Amino acid sequence: MPRVRTEDLLQEIAELSESLGSLVEGLESRPPTEMQVWTIYAGTEKVVAILKFRMGVERPGVFSVLPKAQRPVELLPVALERMTEGARKIRDNQLAGGLEALRGARDHLRAYLSDERKLRMRSRRRAASPTSS
Repeated sequence: MPRVRTEDLLQEIAELSESLGSLVEGLESRPPTEMQVWTIYAGTEKVVAILKFRMGVERPGVFSVLPKAQRPVELLPVALERMTEGARKIRDNQLAGGLEALRGARDHLRAYLSDERKLRMRSRRRAASPTSS
């Protein structure tokens, strides 16, 4: 397999990891906004897409089960671990493993966003429903 250019992707992953790391560090004092997580998720999705393209691999139509957690914020530290693992593997030229780790990070971020949306919608339904006495 010819050498795949990854320097720019590693820089993007480093920036995403830094942003996610800041969110994870502040979880106890202030939960992240949905937009902050969406921004990191979109960046991760972009890196995954570019890496797949450069590697010449694609898995269209593959269904993956989103990870679960008691609380959505528990998914963010795992996403950071997977992102860090992905960067390390890419630096070590283990591109397939790096891609898989980045997909895992993306899936954890997606699960967080999905769970947060469900909680928000549930809260809205409760607030809108008439109270029965």
